[in-house]
Amino acid sequence: MSETKAVAAGPRALALPRGLTSVLSHRAVQIIAVEIVVIAVFQALSPGGVFLSEANVRGMALTASQVLLLAVGQAVLMSAGHIDISQGAAVILTSVFAGNVMISTGQGLPLPAVLLLGLLVSIGTGVVIGAINGVLVGVVGINALVATLGMLSVVTGAAQVITGGVNLYGMPAELQTSFGAVNLGPLPMPMIVSMIAITVIWAFYRFSSWGTHTLAMGSNPLAARRVGIKTLRNTIGIFVLSSALAGLAGYIDLARYSTTNISGHLNDSMAAIAAALIGGTALTGGRISFLGAIVGAFLAIILQSGLVIVNLSPFYQTIAVGTMLLIAVSLDRGARKGARGGG
Repeated sequence: MSETKAVAAGPRALALPRGLTSVLSHRAVQIIAVEIVVIAVFQALSPGGVFLSEANVRGMALTASQVLLLAVGQAVLMSAGHIDISQGAAVILTSVFAGNVMISTGQGLPLPAVLLLGLLVSIGTGVVIGAINGVLVGVVGINALVATLGMLSVVTGAAQVITGGVNLYGMPAELQTSFGAVNLGPLPMPMIVSMIAITVIWAFYRFSSWGTHTLAMGSNPLAARRVGIKTLRNTIGIFVLSSALAGLAGYIDLARYSTTNISGHLNDSMAAIAAALIGGTALTGGRISFLGAIVGAFLAIILQSGLVIVNLSPFYQTIAVGTMLLIAVSLDRGARKGARGGG
């Protein structure tokens, strides 16, 4: 009898406090733990420990300023049961339009007006792309995956036609020196701008009916319509938000490099989807994690940067992001099966 009591007491004695168990079971905390391990591995493998050098950390922060925007836009879409694989193409086309406008007006307008006009054109172009996606999905009734796949080709082709497949140069130098290369304390200015934008979106999602309605659409679109939620307006709105954030990312890209990147960014949508999924946002809608999307985006950035630092081929970056996506989808399916089983 005493042995039975001792054995029974053993697991209780080893059990973690309930609060700590809850924290450790949180997806974002688990991802952060993985990131710490991955960072340690890359730091050990990198020549001279350059992975955690100031220059590389700043580079990762600048990349994060773009990827975070796309991941949060993707998370909002997925919480409503949609997806957008045209984000990367939107980054390219918005930067092309903004770059052309800044180059053409650089001599005729005051510099602040040129930079502001470029920003407005970049975000405005994203708004148009998002509105078209939203109409295709909400009005025409095309599946979001198919609609944004078509827009991916259309938008990429448009950027190539406009530029002749050649990157644009000649942006105002102040775009980089006054924004893209500026630090505010330890953080790059683009990173601060991105975090402000994400915080505003989170606050609206968390504290307004918009977030509740979006989650309701993802959980049960038919029921959402029956209770009076304006699903069409909301569908168009979240697609506009996704592409507008891509437009901001396109402007940041110009500010970082003072040139467009016509052949890049086509894998950005996949990285954003993987970040949102692995962070705990449900692919089929009804669940979102802003914090998870943020830490998931950082995981993708850490992997991409680390692979470059240890001198592996850039092709491995694509493999890493694809692997992340597959793991994320597997985790999402596992979570849904667990929820059904628990029910």
